Amino acid sequence: MTPSSTPRDVFDLDGRIVVVTGAFGQLGIQFCDELLHRGARVVALDQAADPERAANLIRPGGDRLDRILPLRIDITDRGALERGLAEIEGRFGVPDGLVNAAALDSPPGAPAAENGPFETYPESSWDRVMAVNVKGTMLACQVFGGRMAAAGRGSIVNVSSIYGVVSPDQRLYEYRRAGGDEFFKPVAYSASKSAVLNLTRYLATYWRRRTCASTP
Repeated sequence: MTPSSTPRDVFDLDGRIVVVTGAFGQLGIQFCDELLHRGARVVALDQAADPERAANLIRPGGDRLDRILPLRIDITDRGALERGLAEIEGRFGVPDGLVNAAALDSPPGAPAAENGPFETYPESSWDRVMAVNVKGTMLACQVFGGRMAAAGRGSIVNVSSIYGVVSPDQRLYEYRRAGGDEFFKPVAYSASKSAVLNLTRYLATYWRRRTCASTP
């Protein structure tokens, strides 16, 4: 194969515009770093987004400075997402990709009520997790995915979890209970990540005809 006929590297994102939600979380920051490394222009959405944190993604010499746009946005607020889209289009153009990495979980150090028995799991915790993990993902897909679909191209990566496929094995946390903590992996995270999986399947069939025939 001659160089002129070599296909574009599938990992080459030079000039592509990618929106990342939860951009400054544990996974989001890694996604942003790799996207920038691959040449993408990255829109970093996070309620904690600010220029100082975004600067941590910019290599010495500032070669990433013109390719990252941090936006402080609550993804459960559709109006905020729409205003964000308008700002993105004004700065970079229509997005090419969306990575939905924003999510809430109840880590081992969370309040005892959140990691207690299912029978007493707080309703407020359920509402908060489902709002971000499911509603926020859906709204971001509506706003950014809808705009990409209208343009006839684009890619969405929704981050689920192994706990969206199988139930947590509560035996893994026996060591906590043996130590006197009434600890269980909470229900809301698993339920929300299962919902993200089927939302992704739904959108794959819903938008298929509008995007699959377009040029990469």
